[in-house]
Amino acid sequence: MNIHIMQDFTKDQDWIVIHGDYEQFHIWGDNEDYVEDTVVLLQKAATSCFKFPFYIHFEGYEDDAKSVLLMRDQFEIHYQPSGRTVLTMFNGKTYHAEIPAFTITIPNSEVLKKVFTEWFYLAQQNSMWLITQGKNVYYKNKIASIEMSKEPTMLLADHDAQGLCIITNQSSYQSREGLRLIFEKI
Repeated sequence: MNIHIMQDFTKDQDWIVIHGDYEQFHIWGDNEDYVEDTVVLLQKAATSCFKFPFYIHFEGYEDDAKSVLLMRDQFEIHYQPSGRTVLTMFNGKTYHAEIPAFTITIPNSEVLKKVFTEWFYLAQQNSMWLITQGKNVYYKNKIASIEMSKEPTMLLADHDAQGLCIITNQSSYQSREGLRLIFEKI
């Protein structure tokens, strides 16, 4: 797969507030099925940039909370309320539904693949999908936040899962050449 890398100087984020200095790069493949490219690229970047265990953080829909938590026998799942709500409708009634947030421990590549199979559809539906080495995502003012001093590299699924974003303050990942090394064996 050919990959494309674009440095983003605006550093706008849809799902998370990032505190500290960093560089941001968008990476995507060139296949028609961009979601499958993103899955491959994110898993490769995660296993190249991080050591097991690492963590996947994602948000979902109100009705996802119970089904995700029912999988605690298969995955180490931490739930935290985001405090944010969205206006939704059910049975002809409109109400504010809470957006649940989850952190899943990824101890090995088998669990990594299973988590993508179970929940990556949320990234396609524009929910936050973030991979970090540590558990350092917290909610402030109803939005996910993170400190670059605690997480020097993060992987974030782009809008509609059309690629990934590498957010880093590590010099080895702050050039196109350094980033291409992550994906050498794809």
